[in-house]
Amino acid sequence: MDTALILNKTKIIKSIFAFGTDINFIFYQPNFVSVFDRAHRIILDMENKLSVFKPKSLVSKLNRYGNYIPIKVCPEVYDLIKKSVEYSLFSEGYFDITVKRLMDVWKEAKQKNQMPAKDEIELALAFSGSVNVQLLPNYKVKLKNKVNLDFGAIAKGFVADKIREIFEQEGINSAIVDLGGHILTVGKKNNENFWKVGIRHPFKTREDVLGFLELGSTSVVTSASYERYFTIDGKKFSHIINPKTGLPVNDDIVSITVVDTNSTFADAMSTALFAMGFKKAINFIQDSKNIEAVVATSFREIYITPGLAQRFTLCDSSFRVIKTNEVIVL
Repeated sequence: MDTALILNKTKIIKSIFAFGTDINFIFYQPNFVSVFDRAHRIILDMENKLSVFKPKSLVSKLNRYGNYIPIKVCPEVYDLIKKSVEYSLFSEGYFDITVKRLMDVWKEAKQKNQMPAKDEIELALAFSGSVNVQLLPNYKVKLKNKVNLDFGAIAKGFVADKIREIFEQEGINSAIVDLGGHILTVGKKNNENFWKVGIRHPFKTREDVLGFLELGSTSVVTSASYERYFTIDGKKFSHIINPKTGLPVNDDIVSITVVDTNSTFADAMSTALFAMGFKKAINFIQDSKNIEAVVATSFREIYITPGLAQRFTLCDSSFRVIKTNEVIVL
């Protein structure tokens, strides 16, 4: 997920490194030490279970042996796999945790600085699809058709939901957490103002804001390619792979921000919508009725759902704001 900007003047109280990024906790009330300790433990625990870069993680074990025998996982990971399969069906397959073989093909291509062969991509596509994930009783999971799992597009959202649960249990009602661009807001700021969460400008520096949303307790997740990308033979490619084509996304969308109290859902949907491309994403948002999003395009238009329109302030007048319920995209 891309880096979002927090526009309130605050002091970062606690910061840790996990899931390949800095995770910053900002509290507006005392007695947060034990809460942070609990959150820290759950983050490291989930990283040790979900990271494909850790050979001893649960997902690594599942990828090694899950195509041969059912593997018992913990309830949290079982729940995440179940949600991931549900979100894959909901998004018509544009969100998919079974794309690890595709990710590996492009990772190798990057290392070799050479485009992958068409048959490599087609083979990786053949070994993917959420239909190849079997959820069995007693928290057991069986994989089929040589699929491997990668939770990179949903793990931080899942962790954010766990952090929110801890905050609610401990009575934290004024805090904000930045999980490497995935923003979790809790309650309101200490002066009773809404949080102002900025959407980074796609064509300027990290500090420049395209616009900001005024929000209460929720999660804000942005998918974009202007910062996270890779190059092959001097050509830039998006880090987000379309699970339908097996190719990096190449479209007029420059960023998609999804807002939802369910962080896991927001994480999955921001990736899925970006992978869909502009026309499909706008139509999907219109049809779904339960997705709140801000879509910025390369032709300097911002498409925003009605539920967020009144909470959004544009900071660059060269962009045009269009409500998704007032447009037909063919």
